Amino acid sequence: MKVKSKIFKGIEYIQIAELPQEQQEILAKTLNKNIIIKILMNGKVVRDCIQFKDYQTWYENIFKADPPIDDSKEKSKAIFRKGVKANS
Repeated sequence: MKVKSKIFKGIEYIQIAELPQEQQEILAKTLNKNIIIKILMNGKVVRDCIQFKDYQTWYENIFKADPPIDDSKEKSKAIFRKGVKANS
């Protein structure tokens, strides 16, 4: 299930901790850590966020297209980990 985004001061994002457990686990293995952002909200830093556009790309290209392990999936995951969108 794709989660809905939140918007704070014009930043459309999702918080990783609020994802379903399965998505959290796969995201942790496949996500380029450089796209994790911190958002200061009401004096508190929320550290486990990613922009919604990055979540959408990950969801469509990695999570949703998650057939049994094959070489093409592993190549796609490697591309996403490097910070290059899989559809680029």
